[in-house]
Amino acid sequence: MKRSLQLNPDNRPATWGQIKHWRDTHEIAPVTTTFGAFDCDERSDARMRQAIEAFDSLPTVTDGTLAWKRADNTLVNLTLVELQQVYQEVKIERASRAALLHQQAEVFRQQATPPTPAQLAQLETWISSAQTE
Repeated sequence: MKRSLQLNPDNRPATWGQIKHWRDTHEIAPVTTTFGAFDCDERSDARMRQAIEAFDSLPTVTDGTLAWKRADNTLVNLTLVELQQVYQEVKIERASRAALLHQQAEVFRQQATPPTPAQLAQLETWISSAQTE
């Protein structure tokens, strides 16, 4: 039986498709706020916005607070003002991160040897690369 040596695909330079995949994945990764880490994908954003708009009408509001699930699936009780604060923090961080990720994706695409998919899977690769630019 003839043996052949093949490189692990995660250790080859990333393709443009892989760079875009990791950019988009990191863009919706949980965001850390004053009240902990919260999901920030489109569905989570819509749920939080709807909860803010209908806060006083929600049947799950008890004593002026709403139990909200963090990214790690723990619950935190938030008032309307606190939920609004979390929502603002998430929106600002997500927008900032998206801007950085989209800019860095183009930098990676133009590099002679882009990072590997394994490196791109780490958000730190994107952030540290942007800071050294």
